[in-house]
Amino acid sequence: MNVLMLMLLLWYNYSIIYSHITVKGLGNKRSLIHGRKQKNISKCVLNETLTNDYEILSSAVSESKYIFTARVLSVRKIKRGSKPHVRVNISYKLYIRLIMKGDVHELKSHVFVGDERTLNGAIVFVDWLRTNKCAYKLYRHSSGIFLSDGFYESYGRRTPRLRLLYEPLPLSLYDLDRVNAALKGKYYFVLSVMPLCVALEGVFKL
Repeated sequence: MNVLMLMLLLWYNYSIIYSHITVKGLGNKRSLIHGRKQKNISKCVLNETLTNDYEILSSAVSESKYIFTARVLSVRKIKRGSKPHVRVNISYKLYIRLIMKGDVHELKSHVFVGDERTLNGAIVFVDWLRTNKCAYKLYRHSSGIFLSDGFYESYGRRTPRLRLLYEPLPLSLYDLDRVNAALKGKYYFVLSVMPLCVALEGVFKL
């Protein structure tokens, strides 16, 4: 009986020590992974992109000849040159959803099929020279907002292609609101609720 109790006691102590070491190890591993993620994110936080800077977005909207939403049918990445001067060109085949800015009749002569009035469902080819590694990336079947300064004659291609001014934006209500505000010439800002609550609480205490 005493031997059995001793074995149970040893097993219990072993279980506690093992679980403590396992949890501690997982915690250290998670901290390491989190630290790596934070390190990778911090490199991009300081970079100014359309997603983070409204002033840049407002300028890009005013410079754009066409702004539209579309779904990505295919993506092709082409690298030219050697490090550290590699040029990365991204070529998109897009399914147009909505024209937000631009002459539909002028755009119609360079697209395939689609509704004649709205160009909804039209197919268009778009090229973009990626200059920022932190820019938002679109993949096949994802959707985005595209800003272009017009068509250009691509070397060796019969079909004119749209050239993007900046990186595409994600198709979200937040970014649609920002683009619409820039189109209307309004200043877009986000009001933080927490500082407002703290300020009101201080006023009422006085």
